[in-house]
Amino acid sequence: MKAKILIADDDRGARMILRRVVSKLGCELHEASDGSEALEMARKIQPDVMIVDWTMPVMDGEELSKRIRNDPNLKYTYIIMLTARGEINDEIRGLKAGADDYITKPAPHPEILARVESGIRVRALQNEVRDLTRRVALLELAATVGHEINNPLNVIFLSLDMAQKALKDGNYERVEKGLAMIAETSQRLREIARKFVELKEPQRTNYLESLNMIDIHRGDSTETKKAP
Repeated sequence: MKAKILIADDDRGARMILRRVVSKLGCELHEASDGSEALEMARKIQPDVMIVDWTMPVMDGEELSKRIRNDPNLKYTYIIMLTARGEINDEIRGLKAGADDYITKPAPHPEILARVESGIRVRALQNEVRDLTRRVALLELAATVGHEINNPLNVIFLSLDMAQKALKDGNYERVEKGLAMIAETSQRLREIARKFVELKEPQRTNYLESLNMIDIHRGDSTETKKAP
């Protein structure tokens, strides 16, 4: 997918120049003429990189950067602050507000292009890390479900088989025993399901050499169960 770039500047001429420079990257480009419009548009399109002018009406670049960083859906957006302010204190102020990079006007076009490319690479790496984290979490969940559910299910199947054979033999005492084991194990499965639902801060324990599983028993009064 193409990277999404949002240019926020109240100067139409500046936006036109930035659009021409950045268009060389083949990105999906969007524009806003003030900070408030940029924030609304960012929430809609969720850009990868924003080029933000410091001095804008309604909401300036400093406040916009703070709003972006405080939005859970936008906090990883790469922000490049573009301003005529060249003092080191201004640069520090912009970075503290949430900007990832800082360009002082007038900036050579190759420099702007290089900074935007850098931002796109950072966002791509962040996306890869997030995808990897999701995959690992799914594998850990699968390992946990397999470890916690397989044994009770095996007990239920064996008890059911025992009850069926006992019923054919007319051994009702063994039938009752099998049904009691099924009921007990079903209650165990219900408890496991409850622990999954109430899990808030998952703790992990080693399952295989390169894979962990979620420890749903952490905090139990009984000894924490360990993976085999």
